[in-house]
Amino acid sequence: MSSKKNFKTGLLLGNIELTPKQQQFFKIMTQRETKIVFLSGPAGTSKTFLAVYAALHLFNEDSKNIKINYLRTVVESSQKSLGFLKGSLDEKFDPYMRPLVDKIGEILNEKETSLLVDNKALNAAPINFIRGQDWKNQIVIADEMQNATIQELTTILTRINSNTKIFICGDEFQSDIRNTGFSKICKTFQTEEASSHGIHSLRFEKEDIMRDPVVAYILEKIENINN
Repeated sequence: MSSKKNFKTGLLLGNIELTPKQQQFFKIMTQRETKIVFLSGPAGTSKTFLAVYAALHLFNEDSKNIKINYLRTVVESSQKSLGFLKGSLDEKFDPYMRPLVDKIGEILNEKETSLLVDNKALNAAPINFIRGQDWKNQIVIADEMQNATIQELTTILTRINSNTKIFICGDEFQSDIRNTGFSKICKTFQTEEASSHGIHSLRFEKEDIMRDPVVAYILEKIENINN
């Protein structure tokens, strides 16, 4: 993929190799007609990485107008609260933003990352604070959504407005809540009708794990415990 020379004309994304399935999903995620993409699959399948990578490419196309918005649920041992952390909202939410910072660091150099932050092109917030928002000109990455209820996912989906895409990432196997709505929502929109409306439900499998191969072995053994 071609790279641009400086921040004024675009971010230098480099030559990052994608697997065939990642390339397939990336193409769907960056199509103009695509509005919402559900990315599901086990740990280590680069769901968040691909969402961030696609978001940065889309940012390149319209960096004057587009902003990247990163969302997570606030779940600690199945309790949804920020109250136990000291400091401002930004300080409390900083640990939850770490995956975004880590993935951007894998793709961009330090200078470009700083420019994104300084130009306020990046924003992070917990789901609890998005009610009433109207998302225009945004790339929204909703991460760890296996910890979201149907009501919370509905809140996210219904914020969408003009020139906005939403990438919803999750692994139902790692849910910390009993009433997760992630799997149900993914299946609901896994239809040709949904695709015709620009909504796609994409799934990685164990063979798509990008971490050490032992991760796939661990997941397989753990799954057998419940069978």
